[in-house]
Amino acid sequence: MSPRWAIAWSALALLLAGYLATMPVTGNLLRYILWSSTFAPTAVDGHIETRDAQIHYRSYGTGPPILLLHGGLSNCLSWFSQIPWLVEAGRRVILVDTRGHGGSWLGRSELSYRLFAADAVQVLDHLGIRRADVAGWSDGGNTALLLARYWPQRVGRIVTISANYDPSGLTPQALAGTRSYSSGLALWLHRLWTGAGEHTAELERRLKHLWRTAPELTAGDLRAVQAPTLVIVGSRDVIRIEHAREMSELLPHGELLVVEGGGHSLPVTCADLIDRSIANFLGFSALPIKP
Repeated sequence: MSPRWAIAWSALALLLAGYLATMPVTGNLLRYILWSSTFAPTAVDGHIETRDAQIHYRSYGTGPPILLLHGGLSNCLSWFSQIPWLVEAGRRVILVDTRGHGGSWLGRSELSYRLFAADAVQVLDHLGIRRADVAGWSDGGNTALLLARYWPQRVGRIVTISANYDPSGLTPQALAGTRSYSSGLALWLHRLWTGAGEHTAELERRLKHLWRTAPELTAGDLRAVQAPTLVIVGSRDVIRIEHAREMSELLPHGELLVVEGGGHSLPVTCADLIDRSIANFLGFSALPIKP
């Protein structure tokens, strides 16, 4: 390649990189990578032992704790848009890889949101944390509701994003999707993103069974939740808006935020709005400022 072409391709690559950096998703990911490799406090990584699995966690920072629970077929670093500013705002951020995801074993037990919640409680016990605010996305939001219902003393405020309290909360299209399974490139991408390795297909099968049958919270269960809860849903989500609205009304201290045009990936695609909503609801003295 001639020097002139080399310069032209380099300039094009720089322009493309600059363009991608201005896009919300890519920009936030690049900021997280830069933050985690330079400015971030040392992450504390560890595992707890349960009856049939090891559960991986990561902790950043000091201060009042906030537990972040990710969605199914993902991993704890899906919160890359939120982790840096939460730590910089003076919070201790605890991330848990759900069973079968990231560094956590799948185990033999039947998957359930109560089991996921129990795993999270054991992580809090291990870290000596008696009470934490909780933000849960999708499956993580369902787990947060179970935490508030059965371990109320461990929960401060809750933010659920794209969560449902029973399977009727899924749109018909989403419910139908729980009966099909990934193959080829889609399965490879799931394997890459979840970190589930050779267990990816089994994890997907077991999760989709869970999505068809759970959670099974009743109106009475929701009325028993005393934690202040912000319910966030996208207008184009896989969760029905009517279901999210009903959930917020059944919760004694529930609030609803509908993100117009938002889908099921709000913490990534609408990160600025989600960040400010979390900060406002949790009573931060300063809202997150993006560079």
